[in-house]
Amino acid sequence: MARPDETPRLERVPWSRLGPAFTDEWGHDEAGRLRGEHLEITGQTGSGKSYAEATILQQRAARWDTAEIVVITKQSDDSIPLLGWPEIDNVKDLQKYRQVLYWPKTGAMGEARESYHEQKIYELLSRLWQPGANVVIAFDEIGYIEDLSYRLKKMIRMYWREGRSHGISLIAMKQRPVGVQRDQHSESRWKIVFPPADQGDMKRFAEMLGREAIWRPVLESLNQTKHEFVIRNSVTKDAYISWIDTDLHPLESQVHQKSRTAGEVFFGRKNTEKVR
Repeated sequence: MARPDETPRLERVPWSRLGPAFTDEWGHDEAGRLRGEHLEITGQTGSGKSYAEATILQQRAARWDTAEIVVITKQSDDSIPLLGWPEIDNVKDLQKYRQVLYWPKTGAMGEARESYHEQKIYELLSRLWQPGANVVIAFDEIGYIEDLSYRLKKMIRMYWREGRSHGISLIAMKQRPVGVQRDQHSESRWKIVFPPADQGDMKRFAEMLGREAIWRPVLESLNQTKHEFVIRNSVTKDAYISWIDTDLHPLESQVHQKSRTAGEVFFGRKNTEKVR
């Protein structure tokens, strides 16, 4: 085992091997009971972070049938739609599906576009804030969403700090580890970090994992062509180098979903797992 001041020698494990173990552990305690547990993913555009996020979400839904919502604000996306999940832009449609893409699209530009996104996302988060919500909420670009309004930024801060008590897990993606709330870094148990394109950003990327002097060489060793990343549990300190080595295709059970009631959506009545 490396000393605290040594660069760790991380095992390289493809996601086809590491993913199932992560899916069993993330969001569940030793007894297998559901719990809220946050994850942040940081990487430059084109690093593979969206593809990794989509793969992780699909695997968790397949393993646990978790309620999952991906909040998308981009005009288009090459990775997330590969899930094949139903697309909605109205909170009322949540009652129809267990895994969805919440994608409020608009032809508006500038402030009008931002105002539309703010209204839609604030409405979603307000409705989801319920005891026993038991849901994973993934944001495609958390920095953009937090900047939409002060009330939305406060709402997301509440989700980071208190969401776990409702069984809510957040996944937040960011291109650079700057301009986000401290709560995102402090409350996220899991970190997935892709190497930055700009060496000037290396310090901040490395510090997401721990001391810069220790983690910079690890990030510099990653194969960007292979889309390698570091995944680390900030509590147990377990860490690996991994990469997504499987193709992402829609799963029939997630594409064609049975309708569920509003009670299941907002109060988790069907979910019998206990939330810690």
